[in-house]
Amino acid sequence: PGGPSPTKPGDTPLPARQPMPEPTPGAHGLNLRGRGHSPAADLLTAWCGDAARLVHLARCRGAADPDVRALRGQLLARLVILVQDHAPFELEVTPRSIVLEDQPVFTAENSNAPTGERALERELSWVLHRDGIRALGFERGLDERQAGALLDALLTAAPASATHEDSVTLMWESGLTHVHLRTEENSPVRTHPLQHAHERGAVPHTDDWALPEQPPGDIKRCWLELSTFEPAALASFRTDWDRERSQPFAEAVESFMPRALEADPRPEIADAFAASIVTWVATSMQRSDWAEATRAYSLLQQVDPTGKRSLESLTHAFGSVDSSAITERLDECDPREQSRLFAFTVHVGAPALPLLVGVLGLSGKARVRAGATTALAYAFADDPAPLGRWLSDSRWHVVRNIVFVLGQIGGNDVVPHLAVAARHVDTRVRRAAIHALGQVPKHLRRSVLVQQLDQSDGRLLAAALGMLAREPDSRVTDAVLARVQAPEFETRPEEQKLALLSTLADVAHEQAIPALDEVLNRGGWFARRTSERTAAARALARIGTPVARLVLEAGLRHRSDAVREACDDALAQWGRS
Repeated sequence: PGGPSPTKPGDTPLPARQPMPEPTPGAHGLNLRGRGHSPAADLLTAWCGDAARLVHLARCRGAADPDVRALRGQLLARLVILVQDHAPFELEVTPRSIVLEDQPVFTAENSNAPTGERALERELSWVLHRDGIRALGFERGLDERQAGALLDALLTAAPASATHEDSVTLMWESGLTHVHLRTEENSPVRTHPLQHAHERGAVPHTDDWALPEQPPGDIKRCWLELSTFEPAALASFRTDWDRERSQPFAEAVESFMPRALEADPRPEIADAFAASIVTWVATSMQRSDWAEATRAYSLLQQVDPTGKRSLESLTHAFGSVDSSAITERLDECDPREQSRLFAFTVHVGAPALPLLVGVLGLSGKARVRAGATTALAYAFADDPAPLGRWLSDSRWHVVRNIVFVLGQIGGNDVVPHLAVAARHVDTRVRRAAIHALGQVPKHLRRSVLVQQLDQSDGRLLAAALGMLAREPDSRVTDAVLARVQAPEFETRPEEQKLALLSTLADVAHEQAIPALDEVLNRGGWFARRTSERTAAARALARIGTPVARLVLEAGLRHRSDAVREACDDALAQWGRS
């Protein structure tokens, strides 16, 4: 939409995107090399630093970005060689560091930040620890497939915790036979398919299995007998799993859900499906995969056409995603991907409001903020009320952009919200509100504009007066006259006095002549040359009635040179304005 560009403090032109430099040890996280480390620790320090940079680049640009893929390929090859030369070894993982034996190989750059700070929660060590990993063990035999799967699991799970894709499950799905994990809940174990399948509910729990007929006290013997079935069960499970994974997830869901609902139309089944699709939507958003998010939302509309089952959970999902990570990616992507996000949010409507406001508050690109305001204007054109809740946001630039959106929507419904914005503590917001009032019916905006006549900001007062002058009536005339005749008129800044006197000629006509006469002749014999005296004389000339001319001609005979000069100048301009 037209109008001023959406704003944010400190807007400056951003430099053109530069090619990614060659990997540098310690690029992210503190550089720990050269502190008495072993050769393996030095190599791992360099590798972890570049792995942290890979996570950062992928979050900003996406895993398909050429620079990201190039760095991933380098890390993959280096990890295979490192494991081959130095395994077996185990890396202890804490929220702020990664340690080889007693040697730290990665310390978060923001390690002193408190828990909950975004800077800390984007670090490599935090991403691993967040998903429950407490140690990563490596054995010789790790090949490029397994190293690539490890990196891909990290990149997929890294964007934020508001997804269902945790790195433990992703590593298990990849079948990493030469990597073992120690998680928060488990003692040291390999990434065991049956164990993690139990955690995800993919296979029956042990209490569903038929146990051999043995005395209850002989637990060890029972377990040994049961474990003899493990190889066959594992092979069968892996076969079923591979077959299930051969069909793309989206296609499988779109094929399965309609048939399942037709077979079992109970409301609770539809509720469960709606909840699961909302999770899919949130995960796609967190990955900034807007094509898949749109696809998931289309399926949600089939399952829940009215939105009653999913509105609350969908709103919560949009509020819980990491909008800073999404915005970071949005600022780096091309206009086509940006348009996909905005088209998706317009399609979703009200639940998408927290995400769009987050983009407005965090984006460093004017183009992105302009897209967000346009999307908001389309999404809330029929019901702008939800936008009003954001007028109390502590960030003035966010409030200003919301006001801009309200102005683009226009109409009767936005007037109460613009009236609130017109009383905002920040002058920039109030100016935006006055500008936005130009898009609402004249009879509704008049009272809001009149309240601005006591503002101390000259630009704001001039904007309000300019808009009031377009639709003069008795209330406007009385309001402007009251300000000119008030005792505090003399204490106003000069530009405000001139604006009020000039407007008086437009809105009051002959009603204004007594007040203008008083300003023109104020001071009597000792009257001095002032800009407001000249403005009063010129306002009389603009009124242009016989009575106004008589006042000016009388002024030509005044004892004060200042009054005579002001009247002479105004009469010289007579009929020109």
